[in-house]
Amino acid sequence: MKVLLRPALKLGPTLVLALMALPLTAQAVPKRGPRAERIALTLHLSDTQKTSMRAIREKHRPDLVVRRDAVQQAQAALRRAFKDAATPDTQLRALHDKAAGARFDMMLARRSVHQEVQALLTPEQRVKAAEMRGAAEARRHERRHHLRQAAGLPG
Repeated sequence: MKVLLRPALKLGPTLVLALMALPLTAQAVPKRGPRAERIALTLHLSDTQKTSMRAIREKHRPDLVVRRDAVQQAQAALRRAFKDAATPDTQLRALHDKAAGARFDMMLARRSVHQEVQALLTPEQRVKAAEMRGAAEARRHERRHHLRQAAGLPG
């Protein structure tokens, strides 16, 4: 009987460690896939938080689409005017101000969404979200730096 239990006793600690690690592997955050899902997994969002965030995004989506289109149209008008040597400086300035205003309006709309989402997070989730934003910004900066180097541009 003792001989039969020895392999099971040796397997016991390994099995316990494997079972303890199971929740950690089950919560692994994928490197790819829908961004909202990766963020939800990383921040350990509750189902209520996910539902509320989805509702916030849906509520603001029409306004954000309108503002995005306004930015694109204003920038396109400014680019066309710049290409035309006959466009007076005063008109260029007015078109620039319109494009800048449209971009600022878009920033304010995004800020509103961000503030509503932040209100749903716990203090710990807010800290983690801030860390994630910082890491994402660092990656964007590094990518821009490499692209500029590859193009032979400074910095």
